[in-house]
This record gives sequence, C-alpha cells and structure tokens, in this order.
Amino acid sequence: MNLINVLKKSGYRVTTSREIICRILEEAGHEHFTADSLFKLARKHSNEIDLATIYRTFELLEELGIIEHSHQAHSSGIYYLKGNKTNTHIACEKCGDIEDISSKTISKVNELISKDTNYEIEKNHFVYSGFCKKCK
Repeated sequence: MNLINVLKKSGYRVTTSREIICRILEEAGHEHFTADSLFKLARKHSNEIDLATIYRTFELLEELGIIEHSHQAHSSGIYYLKGNKTNTHIACEKCGDIEDISSKTISKVNELISKDTNYEIEKNHFVYSGFCKKCK
C-alpha cells in the first residue's frame, strides 16, 4: 500500500514529515510502534519531526483505516498497519517485545468471554502482558 497516495487521494497535505513517517511504516510491515519508537526512527531522517506530528499522523492514518492501535497497561499504546484480521498482542514486561496472538487462540478466548457474559465480541484494543521465554 502506498500511504502517501492514500493521503493525497483523501485530500490531505503530504509534508516531508508525513512522508518519512509513512515510509517507515510501509517498510516495517506489521512491526509494532509506540509513538516514541517511531519518533526515534523518524528523527534519524529529519530533526524537524516532533512527537506531536507522530501522534497527529497516527490519528489521521487511523481515521483512514490504515493503522490500528492497542492499549498497554501502564505504557504507551502500540500502532501497526491494519491487516485483514483483528490483532491481539502480548508484550513482555521486561524487554518490551511484542507478539501477535494467534487468531485460533483469540477465537477461543472470545468464545469463553461471550459464553460467560452473553456479549457478542466485536473488537478489543488491549495488550496482554507477561514475560517472554528470554526474560522468565
């Protein structure tokens, strides 16, 4: 997906900062970013990018349905390019590594929650946390 073209076709201004942010996101694939981690990468390309630009660009790309975010307890949200399926994540409390949880596992969890609460699960934006194999 060419994020710059999507922004232009949607009538948004494409600044140098937005170009850099979009290029990093496209090249990263399904990598997960906090605003701070993307900011550090973007600053390697330009000292004129500020953290507010990162947040505004995340907000815009999310409005356009290009990226999604998930919430981490006591930490920054994570942002990633939206895929065909809903993503649920688990993050290591020690090293910060973030992994996708398989859709098969999440289906089982959602089924249990639905059965217990009588809700039909639509989506969630939270991240499970624990300690990865390396950090146990």
